[in-house]
Amino acid sequence: MSEDLISRYKKSFRIKFRNANTEAKYRDMQKQRGQRASMLAFGVLFVLCLAFAYIEFDTRGIEMAIPMYGYLLAALMVIVNLFVSRFSTESSHQQLRLVANGLLAMGTVIGAVFLQKYNPYHAIEFVLLVVWLGSLKTVGMVSTLVVNVLFACAFVAIMYITDISVFKMFLVSLLLAVAVILAASLGYLAERAQRMLFLQIEANNSMDSRHELWSLALIDVDLALSGILDFKELIALLKQHLGPVIEFDSYVLTSLEGQGPKPVADQIGGELFENDNATLWSQELLGKLTQTRQATVSAEHETLKGFLGRKKQRFTSYRLDVPVFSDSRLLGIISLRRAAEPFDRLDMISSVSIAAQAMLIFKRSSRMQQAPVPKSRPEPVIRSSQPMEPIGPISTADDKDMEMTDHSFSESDHNLVPREVITKFKQEQASAKKTITLMSRDNADKIAVDRYRTATVDGEPLSVMIIEVDGLSKLREQDGDEVAYKVFAAIVKYVFSKVDKEKEILGRYGQNGLSVLMPRVDMNAAERFAEMIRQFVSTARYKTAYGERTATLSIGVAGLTDDTGDYASMVKRADMALFVAKKNGRNCVKVRL
Repeated sequence: MSEDLISRYKKSFRIKFRNANTEAKYRDMQKQRGQRASMLAFGVLFVLCLAFAYIEFDTRGIEMAIPMYGYLLAALMVIVNLFVSRFSTESSHQQLRLVANGLLAMGTVIGAVFLQKYNPYHAIEFVLLVVWLGSLKTVGMVSTLVVNVLFACAFVAIMYITDISVFKMFLVSLLLAVAVILAASLGYLAERAQRMLFLQIEANNSMDSRHELWSLALIDVDLALSGILDFKELIALLKQHLGPVIEFDSYVLTSLEGQGPKPVADQIGGELFENDNATLWSQELLGKLTQTRQATVSAEHETLKGFLGRKKQRFTSYRLDVPVFSDSRLLGIISLRRAAEPFDRLDMISSVSIAAQAMLIFKRSSRMQQAPVPKSRPEPVIRSSQPMEPIGPISTADDKDMEMTDHSFSESDHNLVPREVITKFKQEQASAKKTITLMSRDNADKIAVDRYRTATVDGEPLSVMIIEVDGLSKLREQDGDEVAYKVFAAIVKYVFSKVDKEKEILGRYGQNGLSVLMPRVDMNAAERFAEMIRQFVSTARYKTAYGERTATLSIGVAGLTDDTGDYASMVKRADMALFVAKKNGRNCVKVRL
C-alpha cells in the first residue's frame, strides 16, 4: 500500500475504498475493534437515559410517570445488551442492539411529547439522541442518517397533532435539521478519520515489510550474482531480485552495448509491453537516465478515437525505468509496468540500489577473472606506527603514519584457510601489536568460516559485529577522500585498540564499514561491547583541515545460535540488524536473533 493511495483518498469524498481487497480488510479490522466502540456507545446511552428519567421525575413527579418509566426501561435494556455484547462476537448483532436501544429512547421522547405536550427540554433530549446515533462508528452513516430523518419527522408530526404553534414547530424543525446535519457530519468525519488511520497503519506495515525485503534482496544479490561474467545474464537475474521488493505486472530489459541510439529489448515478460510498437527507450529518456542516474517514473496512456473522431487519452499503466550504470556509463535498462498503483519513491531508491549492488558484484567478478594468478603466496605486509595514545577524543592530526593494511591471501579453497597461514598472520600481528590490521572482506570471511566451524564443533559462543560509519559518504563529498579516510581510520584505530588481537578478526565491510568477528563472545557481551564503541565515537571530535568533524556508528550484531545454519546466515542476520539500526535513525546498536 503506497502513500499515493492515501493522498488520493484524502482528495476524494468517498467513504468506501475503491479497492475491494482494501475495503474487505478494513471491515475485518472493524469487526475486531467493534466491540470496544459498542461498549462505549452503550455506556453513553445509559447515562443519557438515566438523565432523562431524572428530568421527567423532577419536572412532572409521579403524576405523569410513563415517560420516566420508558427511560428507565431503555436504561435497563442498555444494561442487558451491554452484558450480552460483552460475550457476543457477532458485530452485526451488536449494531442491531445499539440501534434498537436508540430507537426506544427516541420513541420515549416522542411519547412524552404526545402525553405531556411539547416542552423545550424534549427537543434538547431528542437532539442529544440524534447526535448520539449519528456519531456511532459501528453503524453505517447512511443508515443512521435515514433513521434520524424519519424520527425527526415523527417528532415534528407529534408536535403538530398536539396543536403546538407554527412558530415553535418551525424553530424545532430548524433545530432538528441542524442536529441531523451535525450528526451526519460527525459520522462522516469519524468514519473518514478511522479509514485514514487504517490506511496509514497499512502503509507503515507495508513500508516496514518492503524495507526488510529490500535489505534481504541486497544480501541475496551478493550471494547469487557473484561469479557471473555475462552482462546480459546479470541483467536478467537482476530483474528476478527486483521482484520481491517491487510489484510489477510486466517487464522489459536491454543491454545497451553496441545497440546504438535506439536499443531493442533483450527480454520481455508480461502483457503490458507486448503490444508496444513505439520505441521503448526514447532518446529523451536515455538522456534523462544518463544525467540523473536515478530511476524515473511515468504514467502510460494510449490514444483512442472518441465521439465524432475526437481523440482521447486512456490510462494503461504506470512505468518505472531503472538504469544500470558502470561508473559513468549507462550499460542497461530495466523497465517495469503495473496497472494497480503508481511506483513510489521507495520503488525508485530500492531499484537503483539493487542495480548498483549488482554492478559492484559484476565488476568484482570481472577483476577476479582477469587478475593473474600469483606463483607464490605474498607475505602479509604490516606497517608499523607510533604507540597508541590513551583513550580520549580522537584526533587524526597525529595519525599521519597510521595506515590500514589489506592482506591479500591467495587461496584456492575459499571456505577454509590453512592453519599455517593463520599462524603466520598471528606471528606477524604479534610483532607489531600497534598496527591497525584491517583485512579485505574476502580474506576476513575465509578466516571467519574456519573460526565458525571451530565454534560449532567445540560448542563455544561466536558473535559478529558489522559497523558502519554514518554519513561518511556525505563527508567524502563535502571535504574529500582524505578527510573521510582519516575519520574512518581514526575510528578503526579505536576499535582495534579495544579488541582482543589474538582472537578477533577485523575486515572491511562495504565502503563505509568494517566487521568484527568475536570468538568465545556471546551476543549479550557483543551488544555491550558495540554500545561502548558507539557511545565513545558519538562524543569524539576529529580535527581536519576543514575544522572539527563528528561521526556516529550504526552497528548490527548477531551470534551463533542453534538455527544459524552457517556463517553466511549469521552475517546475513547481522546485516539485517545493521539495516534496522540505520532505519531507526542511525547512531544505535541492534541485535538480530
